[in-house]
Amino acid sequence: MDFIAAVWSDLTTPDRADRARKAWELYDAASGDGEESRIEDLITDLLHLADTDEHPGGAEGVAARASRNYEGELATWPTVAREATAEPTGRFLAQARQVGGQWFTVAADDDQRSAAVDLWRGMQLAGFRFSELAAHTEDLMKGYVLTSDGCEFRVIERGSDEG
Repeated sequence: MDFIAAVWSDLTTPDRADRARKAWELYDAASGDGEESRIEDLITDLLHLADTDEHPGGAEGVAARASRNYEGELATWPTVAREATAEPTGRFLAQARQVGGQWFTVAADDDQRSAAVDLWRGMQLAGFRFSELAAHTEDLMKGYVLTSDGCEFRVIERGSDEG
């Protein structure tokens, strides 16, 4: 939904998410593998569809527009209060720092790929291109430290040089 349509629609962002949930449930049921699919799989397949159906800008253009729309709609979502002192839990830590500074944990997850994806927003702000983030995710999972515009990003296993 483009910005103008969103402004004039009587659907709230949660309403639109519920509509997308229906599509997600159909997609998940169609996977037929007996395991729950990841939402990332649906998004990836939609990006492939953007390429094959020749949507303006292809997958990269659709992803960029979707990201901008998502950022613009964040204000319509109710905020979820988080306990400020809560330590993130999970086997893998997504960390960032200014070059030479102290590492801080951005997120933690039991899935290494999900931990790496949690760094995407910061990586984009540091100058990484959206179209390259999937490849950078693989690098993070291999243990590389990625650097751009004075910032460093890494994913490590909890307990291994956390700070």
